[in-house]
Amino acid sequence: MSRGNKRWIVAGSIVALAGLGLFALHDRGPTGRHLFGRDQANEDKFQGFSSRPFSASGADFPAPAPPETPEMIAHQVAGVMGQWRSAILLKDAPTVIALDMTFRQMPDRYAGALAKSAQADENERVRAFSTRVLGKFKNPAEAPLYERLLADKSPFVRQNAAWALGELGAAAAPAVAELQKASARDPATDVRAAAKAALGKL
Repeated sequence: MSRGNKRWIVAGSIVALAGLGLFALHDRGPTGRHLFGRDQANEDKFQGFSSRPFSASGADFPAPAPPETPEMIAHQVAGVMGQWRSAILLKDAPTVIALDMTFRQMPDRYAGALAKSAQADENERVRAFSTRVLGKFKNPAEAPLYERLLADKSPFVRQNAAWALGELGAAAAPAVAELQKASARDPATDVRAAAKAALGKL
Protein backbone atom coordinates (compact mmCIF):
# COMPACT_ATOMS: atom_id res chain seq x y z
CA MET A 1 0.00 0.00 0.00
CA SER A 2 1.50 3.40 -0.94
CA ARG A 3 2.20 6.09 1.58
CA GLY A 4 -0.49 8.30 0.03
CA ASN A 5 -3.16 5.68 0.47
CA LYS A 6 -2.19 5.21 4.11
CA ARG A 7 -2.58 8.95 4.69
CA TRP A 8 -6.10 8.88 3.22
CA ILE A 9 -7.09 5.95 5.41
CA VAL A 10 -5.80 7.63 8.58
CA ALA A 11 -7.46 10.93 7.67
CA GLY A 12 -10.75 9.18 6.89
CA SER A 13 -10.69 7.38 10.25
CA ILE A 14 -10.12 10.65 12.09
CA VAL A 15 -13.02 12.30 10.28
CA ALA A 16 -15.30 9.34 11.01
CA LEU A 17 -14.44 9.39 14.74
CA ALA A 18 -14.97 13.13 14.90
CA GLY A 19 -18.35 12.70 13.26
CA LEU A 20 -19.40 10.14 15.83
CA GLY A 21 -18.31 12.46 18.62
CA LEU A 22 -20.35 15.34 17.22
CA PHE A 23 -23.39 13.06 16.85
CA ALA A 24 -23.08 11.94 20.46
CA LEU A 25 -22.82 15.55 21.68
CA HIS A 26 -25.79 16.59 19.56
CA ASP A 27 -27.84 13.74 21.01
CA ARG A 28 -27.33 14.89 24.60
CA GLY A 29 -29.61 17.34 26.39
CA PRO A 30 -28.58 20.47 28.28
CA THR A 31 -27.82 18.46 31.40
CA GLY A 32 -25.42 16.21 29.57
CA ARG A 33 -27.66 13.15 29.79
CA HIS A 34 -28.28 11.14 26.72
CA LEU A 35 -31.65 11.92 25.25
CA PHE A 36 -32.61 8.26 25.10
CA GLY A 37 -31.71 7.91 28.75
CA ARG A 38 -33.80 10.98 29.63
CA ASP A 39 -36.79 9.68 27.69
CA GLN A 40 -36.43 6.30 29.35
CA ALA A 41 -36.29 7.96 32.75
CA ASN A 42 -39.48 9.86 31.96
CA GLU A 43 -41.15 6.64 30.96
CA ASP A 44 -39.99 5.04 34.19
CA LYS A 45 -41.77 7.70 36.24
CA PHE A 46 -45.28 6.88 37.40
CA GLN A 47 -47.58 7.99 34.62
CA GLY A 48 -50.71 6.34 35.99
CA PHE A 49 -52.55 3.21 35.03
CA SER A 50 -55.88 2.73 33.39
CA SER A 51 -57.13 0.95 36.52
CA ARG A 52 -55.30 2.70 39.34
CA PRO A 53 -56.51 1.81 42.83
CA PHE A 54 -56.80 5.50 43.75
CA SER A 55 -58.66 7.14 40.93
CA ALA A 56 -59.11 10.90 41.12
CA SER A 57 -62.64 10.53 39.85
CA GLY A 58 -63.56 8.03 42.56
CA ALA A 59 -65.13 5.78 39.95
CA ASP A 60 -63.14 2.80 41.17
CA PHE A 61 -64.59 3.01 44.70
CA PRO A 62 -67.87 1.27 45.53
CA ALA A 63 -70.75 3.54 46.27
CA PRO A 64 -71.43 3.93 50.02
CA ALA A 65 -74.16 1.71 51.36
CA PRO A 66 -77.46 3.49 51.92
CA PRO A 67 -78.42 4.08 55.56
CA GLU A 68 -80.43 1.29 57.15
CA THR A 69 -84.11 1.93 57.65
CA PRO A 70 -86.02 0.54 60.64
CA GLU A 71 -87.67 -1.92 58.29
CA MET A 72 -84.31 -3.13 57.00
CA ILE A 73 -83.01 -3.60 60.54
CA ALA A 74 -86.13 -5.47 61.63
CA HIS A 75 -85.84 -7.79 58.64
CA GLN A 76 -82.16 -8.45 59.33
CA VAL A 77 -82.75 -9.11 63.03
CA ALA A 78 -85.61 -11.49 62.26
CA GLY A 79 -83.36 -13.43 59.90
CA VAL A 80 -80.56 -13.72 62.44
CA MET A 81 -82.94 -14.79 65.19
CA GLY A 82 -84.32 -17.47 62.88
CA GLN A 83 -80.79 -18.78 62.39
CA TRP A 84 -80.23 -18.61 66.15
CA ARG A 85 -83.29 -20.71 66.92
CA SER A 86 -82.50 -23.28 64.24
CA ALA A 87 -78.88 -23.60 65.37
CA ILE A 88 -79.97 -24.28 68.97
CA LEU A 89 -82.57 -26.84 67.97
CA LEU A 90 -80.13 -28.59 65.62
CA LYS A 91 -77.33 -28.39 68.21
CA ASP A 92 -75.15 -26.58 65.67
CA ALA A 93 -72.50 -25.38 68.10
CA PRO A 94 -70.32 -23.40 65.63
CA THR A 95 -73.30 -21.33 64.47
CA VAL A 96 -74.51 -20.79 68.04
CA ILE A 97 -71.05 -19.53 69.03
CA ALA A 98 -70.79 -17.29 65.97
CA LEU A 99 -74.19 -15.73 66.59
CA ASP A 100 -73.38 -15.30 70.27
CA MET A 101 -70.43 -13.15 69.17
CA THR A 102 -72.66 -11.24 66.75
CA PHE A 103 -75.13 -10.46 69.53
CA ARG A 104 -72.41 -9.24 71.88
CA GLN A 105 -70.92 -6.99 69.21
CA MET A 106 -74.29 -5.31 68.61
CA PRO A 107 -76.26 -5.63 71.87
CA ASP A 108 -78.54 -2.67 71.20
CA ARG A 109 -79.70 -4.23 67.96
CA TYR A 110 -80.48 -7.69 69.33
CA ALA A 111 -81.44 -7.17 72.98
CA GLY A 112 -85.15 -6.76 72.28
CA ALA A 113 -85.36 -9.86 70.09
CA LEU A 114 -83.39 -11.92 72.61
CA ALA A 115 -85.65 -10.77 75.45
CA LYS A 116 -88.70 -11.83 73.45
CA SER A 117 -87.08 -15.18 72.70
CA ALA A 118 -86.17 -15.71 76.37
CA GLN A 119 -89.76 -15.14 77.48
CA ALA A 120 -91.91 -16.47 74.69
CA ASP A 121 -90.21 -19.17 72.64
CA GLU A 122 -91.97 -22.49 73.02
CA ASN A 123 -88.69 -24.41 73.26
CA GLU A 124 -87.03 -24.33 76.68
CA ARG A 125 -83.54 -24.63 75.25
CA VAL A 126 -84.06 -21.62 73.04
CA ARG A 127 -85.41 -19.64 76.00
CA ALA A 128 -82.47 -20.72 78.14
CA PHE A 129 -79.84 -19.88 75.52
CA SER A 130 -81.41 -16.50 74.84
CA THR A 131 -81.50 -15.72 78.56
CA ARG A 132 -77.83 -16.63 78.85
CA VAL A 133 -76.73 -14.44 75.96
CA LEU A 134 -78.86 -11.55 77.18
CA GLY A 135 -77.25 -11.88 80.60
CA LYS A 136 -73.83 -11.33 79.01
CA PHE A 137 -74.87 -7.79 78.11
CA LYS A 138 -75.04 -6.95 81.85
CA ASN A 139 -77.76 -4.41 81.23
CA PRO A 140 -79.41 -3.36 84.53
CA ALA A 141 -82.62 -2.58 82.64
CA GLU A 142 -83.12 -6.33 82.12
CA ALA A 143 -83.23 -7.12 85.87
CA PRO A 144 -87.07 -7.27 85.99
CA LEU A 145 -87.04 -9.70 83.07
CA TYR A 146 -84.63 -12.06 84.83
CA GLU A 147 -86.67 -11.84 88.00
CA ARG A 148 -89.76 -12.94 86.08
CA LEU A 149 -87.81 -15.74 84.43
CA LEU A 150 -87.00 -17.18 87.87
CA ALA A 151 -90.56 -18.50 87.69
CA ASP A 152 -90.17 -20.10 84.24
CA LYS A 153 -91.28 -23.72 84.06
CA SER A 154 -87.88 -24.76 82.71
CA PRO A 155 -85.05 -25.23 85.22
CA PHE A 156 -82.57 -24.30 82.48
CA VAL A 157 -84.20 -20.90 82.05
CA ARG A 158 -84.43 -20.34 85.82
CA GLN A 159 -80.77 -21.24 86.25
CA ASN A 160 -79.66 -18.79 83.57
CA ALA A 161 -81.96 -16.08 84.93
CA ALA A 162 -80.39 -16.44 88.38
CA TRP A 163 -76.91 -16.30 86.84
CA ALA A 164 -77.83 -13.19 84.83
CA LEU A 165 -79.03 -11.42 87.98
CA GLY A 166 -75.71 -12.20 89.62
CA GLU A 167 -73.92 -10.56 86.67
CA LEU A 168 -75.78 -7.31 87.42
CA GLY A 169 -74.44 -7.02 90.95
CA ALA A 170 -76.09 -4.28 93.00
CA ALA A 171 -78.45 -3.44 90.14
CA ALA A 172 -80.25 -6.74 90.86
CA ALA A 173 -81.04 -5.77 94.47
CA PRO A 174 -84.82 -5.61 93.83
CA ALA A 175 -84.71 -9.32 92.94
CA VAL A 176 -83.07 -10.42 96.20
CA ALA A 177 -86.30 -11.81 97.65
CA GLU A 178 -86.92 -13.96 94.58
CA LEU A 179 -83.32 -15.16 94.53
CA GLN A 180 -83.56 -16.12 98.20
CA LYS A 181 -86.73 -18.04 97.47
CA ALA A 182 -85.06 -19.81 94.53
CA SER A 183 -81.94 -20.62 96.53
CA ALA A 184 -84.04 -22.28 99.26
CA ARG A 185 -87.01 -23.81 97.49
CA ASP A 186 -86.36 -24.39 93.81
CA PRO A 187 -86.68 -28.11 93.02
CA ALA A 188 -83.65 -28.05 90.72
CA THR A 189 -80.25 -28.30 92.38
CA ASP A 190 -78.56 -26.24 89.65
CA VAL A 191 -81.09 -23.44 90.06
CA ARG A 192 -80.58 -23.31 93.82
CA ALA A 193 -76.83 -23.22 93.32
CA ALA A 194 -77.07 -20.44 90.72
CA ALA A 195 -79.35 -18.39 92.96
CA LYS A 196 -76.98 -18.72 95.92
CA ALA A 197 -74.04 -17.70 93.73
CA ALA A 198 -75.97 -14.68 92.48
CA LEU A 199 -76.83 -13.60 96.01
CA GLY A 200 -73.15 -13.73 96.86
CA LYS A 201 -72.48 -11.15 94.13
CA LEU A 202 -75.14 -8.65 95.21
